[in-house]
Order: sequence, then structure tokens, then C-alpha cells
Amino acid sequence: MQKQIDALMIAAMGHTDAIARVVLILIAIAVLLNLTRRIIPRVRDYIASQQSNQEDSRRVLTLSRVLRYSINVAIVVIGGMLILGEIGISVAPILGAAGVVGLAIGFGAQSLVKDYFTGFFLLLENQIRHGDVVETGGGEIRLGRRAHIALPEAA
Repeated sequence: MQKQIDALMIAAMGHTDAIARVVLILIAIAVLLNLTRRIIPRVRDYIASQQSNQEDSRRVLTLSRVLRYSINVAIVVIGGMLILGEIGISVAPILGAAGVVGLAIGFGAQSLVKDYFTGFFLLLENQIRHGDVVETGGGEIRLGRRAHIALPEAA
């Protein structure tokens, strides 16, 4: 066991600069995630306090969660790509494959992506709100944390 640890230490000695850069990237990722965790709620609270009613404040809350999640995903993906580059894995083929796979998934899940963006813009443009009731062909949908659907009874 000691021989394997010694071999690992000798191998690491030749790559101390790469190890230091990976550690710095990990620290930067942690700092950026911590900043988004602290700054976005403060900005959200400031913007929500400027709103005239409770529904607008809820909309700001929802949109800030979407923004925070998107920023966190971008930070982790970019950091992961930087770390892969530092340990010697070529990122170009991964990005190329991700583009092709993304295109294939985009065509396959086109309606899902369309529904996601439609829902985002419904919230953004304030067309529907939490607690709204939508009447459909005889049924009723109450919008809340979960959509409650009440269908008419069969005649």
C-alpha cells in the first residue's frame, strides 16, 4: 500500500501546476455559487418590495428561481469544462458531440421545450397567476403549486 501511495505522490509532483489550477477552479466555482445564492435573493427581495401587489411579488419569486437555477447550471458546466481541459481531456470533441446530441434531443423533445418556454413567457408576461382558475371544455383547472383538474361527471 505504501508503494502505491509513494507512486501517486511522485506522479502528482510532476503535475503540481495543473493540480493547483484545478483547485483554483473548484474554489472559483464554490465562490460563484455562493455569490449567486446570496445576491439573487437580495435582488429578488428588492424587486419584490417595489411591486404593487402580492401576485407580482410571487411572479418575481418564481422568475428569480428560474434565473438562479440557470446561472448555477452555467457556472457548473463551464467549471467542469475548464477542469476537463486542465486534466488533459480535450473539450472540443465533447462540445461537438453535445451539439449533435442536443440537436437530436431538440427535435425529439420539441413540444416539451416549446411548452417550457411558453410557460416561462406566460409567467413573465403575467398572463396567468398563482391561484387563477381556467375553464376548459366543461372542466376546471386551478393553478397553484400543482394544477388541480376537476372534470365534469359523466351524464
